[in-house]
Amino acid sequence: MALMCVVLLAAGCAKVRQAPPTAESPKARAPSLAGRSVLVLPSQPAPGVPRNARTGEVVPGFDAELAYWLEDQGPRVDWTFPPEIRASLARNAMLNIDVDALAVGSFHVAQVKNIGDPLLGDLRRLAALLDARWALVPVAVGYVPRPEGGRAEAALALIDTYGGQVLWYGVMAGEPGEEGSGEVAASLARVIAQTLLP
Repeated sequence: MALMCVVLLAAGCAKVRQAPPTAESPKARAPSLAGRSVLVLPSQPAPGVPRNARTGEVVPGFDAELAYWLEDQGPRVDWTFPPEIRASLARNAMLNIDVDALAVGSFHVAQVKNIGDPLLGDLRRLAALLDARWALVPVAVGYVPRPEGGRAEAALALIDTYGGQVLWYGVMAGEPGEEGSGEVAASLARVIAQTLLP
């Protein structure tokens, strides 16, 4: 079963008669990230997907692999990755933002064109703290068992933190592999980076 089985809603909450996006769906072209300052938030679990008991991650190693591949593919982007975000929040505890439990539930049930609070407020405060404009949020990440071989999948949203517009959204999958393996995390991260930064 695909990671993101969502009901698509158009602006104004009108229903759209089309299939939900899957990892096999054509990907919209992402806006150019060159010269941009982009926050990369920690991966958020897909509905019903537990975090790894040992590491606390959704797909072990995925956040680190995503940072590696985004830097590799996008050297002209000013990236801010989860370790720096966490360190800044530790120095500014009054912000009270839990980056491991962001309010991304709306992405699990609808096609989101603009986000609202509390997610918008959290991203806006993080962007102000870290001098960024856009945020890349892995809104649903998980390992998906399949008869032909399980794989890691992720739904991601690129968000303008000033107004809350969702600039790009995509669902992607890595190569089949053993759950919890580094290869599974790396292959998904590589696909994401190559899609965002062709």
